[in-house]
Amino acid sequence: MTARTTNASASPSAGSSSPVADTAQKPAPRLTREESIRDTIEAVAIAFILAFIFKTFEAEAFVIPTGSMAPTLYGRHKEVQCECCGLQYTIGASQEVDQDSGQLLQRITTSHCPNCRFRNDVFTAPVFNGDRIVVNKQVSEFQRFDVVVFKNPEEPHINYIKRLVGLPGETVQIRQGDIYTRSSADQPWVIQRKQDLSKQQEVQQIVYDDSLPPALLLQAGAEERWVPSVPNPTARDIAGWPAAPNAWQPADATRTYKVTAAAGEQHWLRYRHLIPSWEHWKAVEENAKIESPLQPQLVTDFCGFNPETPNYPDQEMFWTNDLTLALQLQIDQLQADAALILELEEGARTVQCRLQPATGSVQLVALTHQTDSQNPPTETILATGTCPISGTGSWQLMFASVDDRLTLWVDGTPVALEQQAELATEGLNLPTIRDLAPAGISATGITASVSALKISRDLYYRADTVVTEPENAMTPDPMDRSAFGDFMAITVSEVGNPGYDWRGLLRTPAVYASRYAAARQELQNRYGDRLDFKLADDEYLMLGDNSPASKDSRLFDYYSRPLRSVTSNRFAVRRQDLIGEAMLIFWPHAVPFLNGGRGFSVLAHQSGDKSLKAEEYPQYSFPFYPNFSRMKLIR
Repeated sequence: MTARTTNASASPSAGSSSPVADTAQKPAPRLTREESIRDTIEAVAIAFILAFIFKTFEAEAFVIPTGSMAPTLYGRHKEVQCECCGLQYTIGASQEVDQDSGQLLQRITTSHCPNCRFRNDVFTAPVFNGDRIVVNKQVSEFQRFDVVVFKNPEEPHINYIKRLVGLPGETVQIRQGDIYTRSSADQPWVIQRKQDLSKQQEVQQIVYDDSLPPALLLQAGAEERWVPSVPNPTARDIAGWPAAPNAWQPADATRTYKVTAAAGEQHWLRYRHLIPSWEHWKAVEENAKIESPLQPQLVTDFCGFNPETPNYPDQEMFWTNDLTLALQLQIDQLQADAALILELEEGARTVQCRLQPATGSVQLVALTHQTDSQNPPTETILATGTCPISGTGSWQLMFASVDDRLTLWVDGTPVALEQQAELATEGLNLPTIRDLAPAGISATGITASVSALKISRDLYYRADTVVTEPENAMTPDPMDRSAFGDFMAITVSEVGNPGYDWRGLLRTPAVYASRYAAARQELQNRYGDRLDFKLADDEYLMLGDNSPASKDSRLFDYYSRPLRSVTSNRFAVRRQDLIGEAMLIFWPHAVPFLNGGRGFSVLAHQSGDKSLKAEEYPQYSFPFYPNFSRMKLIR
């Protein structure tokens, strides 16, 4: 994604000076017309000079044209309200137009809701320009996970904006969506965590919001995703968590789940990741009852920002285990031994947040499962502490297992623990059948209710890259298709063969795990450390948050650099190419009003293709007001 300079650069104001009366209070001399004109011209010139200096040395404004940094930053986009669950979400629309001429090339027709997967018609949905941001150009030292504007080393006239993930002198490895680094070959790989927890929260993407249930599916007879359940390992088709009566009451009209659990009895409310298939949506379309139950599948890197177009054929391929569970907790009564457990599954491990509301004590625990399922898991207490949850009352909770680190928030504040709750993953962490039901809440000795249940996931960086032969050889001229046969440059997918139907394996974790491990091992045997990114002392690695739709360091070319005597690595951005750190969104898209919330068209799209009906497709609408909710710091 490129970031183009706008004319909206911030500039200090400068006004014309005027004479001041002297101590004798003599009348001020009147300015002649020529002097007034001269002062005005001087003031305007000074303002332009100051603006130029400010833009050159301090800060500059950019507009985001594409969606490679979504959900952090939006390029040209549409806003959609799902017809099934009501979720308001954003989809990219930059592929509709030619980035240079602005001519309409195509129109996006459909988009799948990231919450319920309903296929929404977005053909006539209004379109908006990308975020306008301010970039700080006076950065003494760039930090990992900063959002940075830089010049593309392959096309130095174009500005890009990505997230910095690799620092000078490091070797970077992308493993199952996470970033690992090491300083030398004899050092162990270390996972890189977002030290700023607010940044971790900012990039989370929705998996399921229970406040917005799929109404059309439920009316057709589909089962709820959150249900009271008694674990049953023989119920293989629903991950061992069938709906079964216990002390939890199913959701009421307010989407609240209530429980009165006796002391010494553990009662579970369980989330199953039930994803409808085409036959279920067909029943909804025909106002018929669903005949076959929805089946759970693994949580994936599905990105709702990417619309349903040929440009994104692999919308969801990879299992994602970095999850966050959020909820509103209301405690009405509790006994001395009352306990509440928040649980997340992540492959070989189950992680838990164990709360004792009578005292406010917290334990963050990892249960490591043995290969032999007959043996109980090994329990490790990672961290302990005390939280504000004590006695009766209401609190907002979030429990996250992201980047091999467990975190608990209460009312938006991270709970201080006596030690860091960090995990270590050696090699691959592969999914199991438990990951089809990846979240749960257990209650003992308590009368309480939970609502606003929401599951989200962390960014998943795909490990796609370009392998050249010999190493760091020139890649073909992207403008000369005939040259491709003269070079050895291969785009390697994370799993080798991107055409394989990985989505067909998401309902069978054991098969997915086996195939994924085999594919990664095959690539390792073939390419070795060329799959990693070894940075020189003045080089950085940059990735887009919207990994399936980002041309970033992983996929940079190496064609024009040798022609300009630039010898940096193919995937690297040099220190001298860095422009600055993205600071804030100062002008997101404007919100039109009147005419049913669409405003009135003041400029339509232009296209030579009459079938696109460009004249009926507004490019700008009026009147409008600023979208204040997205004016914010960039994390």
